[in-house]
Amino acid sequence: MFQKRVIAALLAVIAVFACASMLAKDNPMGIADRQKITFTAPTLVGGTLLPAGEYTVIHQMNGQTHVMIFKQVNGKAEAKTNCNVVPLKAKANRTEQEFTTNAKNERVLHEMTFAGEKATHVLEP
Repeated sequence: MFQKRVIAALLAVIAVFACASMLAKDNPMGIADRQKITFTAPTLVGGTLLPAGEYTVIHQMNGQTHVMIFKQVNGKAEAKTNCNVVPLKAKANRTEQEFTTNAKNERVLHEMTFAGEKATHVLEP
C-alpha cells in the first residue's frame, strides 16, 4: 500500500514538471494573459479614445497575431489592437508605458512593458 502511494506521488510530481516545462517552452518571454494598467488621462488605443482610469489588459493570440484587449475596470470602455512583441534581454524590473501625441493632440499609447515579462508590446496604430 505504501509503495502505491509513493509511486502515485512521484507520477504526480513528474506530470506537474512536464506540464510546467511545456508551458515555459510555449511562452519563453513570460507574457501574462492578463495585466493591469492605469491611464492618468484620456488615451487613444487602437483608434479608440479610452477615458482615464484602470484597465485590465488581456493578451490573446489570433494565429500568429498578438492582440491586446483593454477593458475598463468598473466601466464599459473597451479597446482592441494588434501588437508586435519585442524580446528583452532580461525580465523587466518595472511596468512602463510610452506615449506619443497625434495631430489632434491626443495622447496615444505606443508601447507597454510589464514587470516580470521579457518582452515589450509595441502597439499597431
